[in-house]
Amino acid sequence: MAAVATGVPPLGPADAELFAAARLVAARQQPYLAAALFALVPVAQPGLGTFAVDKYWRVYLDMDAAREWGVPAAAAVLVHEAHHVLRAHADRAVRYGVRRDERMLWNVAGDAAINDDLRDDGLPLPPGILPETIGEEPHGLEEVYFASLRRRRAEGGTDPLCGSGSGGDAVPGEIDEEPVESGRDGVDEVDAEAVRQVVAHEVVRAHERGEATSPGLVRWARDLLAPQVSWRRMLRSTLGRTVREVTARPEPTWNRPNRRADVAPDVLVPGVRHVRPDVAVVVDTSASMSRSRLDAAVTEIGALLHRHGARDLTVVVCDVEAVRPQRVRRLGELVLTGGGGTDLRVGIDAALATRPRPSVVVVLTDGLTPWPPAAAPGTTIVAVVIGDEAPLPEGPGIRAVRIDESC
Repeated sequence: MAAVATGVPPLGPADAELFAAARLVAARQQPYLAAALFALVPVAQPGLGTFAVDKYWRVYLDMDAAREWGVPAAAAVLVHEAHHVLRAHADRAVRYGVRRDERMLWNVAGDAAINDDLRDDGLPLPPGILPETIGEEPHGLEEVYFASLRRRRAEGGTDPLCGSGSGGDAVPGEIDEEPVESGRDGVDEVDAEAVRQVVAHEVVRAHERGEATSPGLVRWARDLLAPQVSWRRMLRSTLGRTVREVTARPEPTWNRPNRRADVAPDVLVPGVRHVRPDVAVVVDTSASMSRSRLDAAVTEIGALLHRHGARDLTVVVCDVEAVRPQRVRRLGELVLTGGGGTDLRVGIDAALATRPRPSVVVVLTDGLTPWPPAAAPGTTIVAVVIGDEAPLPEGPGIRAVRIDESC
């Protein structure tokens, strides 16, 4: 159990005035972040060269660096640090299995995602890490950036020094103690979650008013506020509706004479049949997916598909590479391999290359993967996302349902 904080080094009068000015400017830059900005507890940290944050929302400040940046840039850096704790980067690093020697890469991935959003909002950040500086596309997820960096064994350069609140290493002088009184010498997890809820509501309201809000922040807010509904009911509804739409499309057949043929005996009229759905299942076997996670959904999906007439299933097992498609009668017959990074686009492409071409592709994943912008013509993708580590994919022809691992 962590020790309890006994005190926080205060800012001097001049530093406190500069910090207050930077925080006010930050609140003007992103008004919907005001609750988070004013929840941060300032800690004097001369010589650090930057700002950093710990998991208890203490923000460590080198005010000499802030003076060099100027108030607008210092405000933007303060917003950056607030995003680390809002997005729970420290907890997400633990859930994603970031090792001690990978913390710098995780910090780099988080910085790239945050700075990308702040750039979209026009904040005047000092030079820093962006998706393109690490060879990634904009508007990506932290876990996706990290998986790519890990897979490439890329070097993140110098450590960005964002503190343990980013999921990275603690900065020199960081207080490794729980707050005695939440709000005064740190923020406990209960209050932190309350702040996240307030900020998420403000972000959604600002977006609905047409105010400038970055796509990544809106995605985070909507995902946080998403109502919790029985995943089994949602899965049955989503998958069942998709399969019914496919089977409802009649196809002509010459196997059986049409009953109206005797009306015009000299004219052959084809009959009509309703097809069984051609379904492919893409299974994520990357390192972030455990067999227990897969077991939560495999049985339900198999029963649903069988109920709706799907018999033999095409299954593609995939991490960053797709394994030869398997033809199985039950998902329990799957042979699972893999364990690397994740790019399920290759698995979806492999499924679409099979014959007969599937009309429905069910993707079973934790969501920590790039997604195609839309489903291929004539195909519907049903994304079954296990856990709450990633947002649900969106796009034409893509339907998504989240499975709560606790249920």
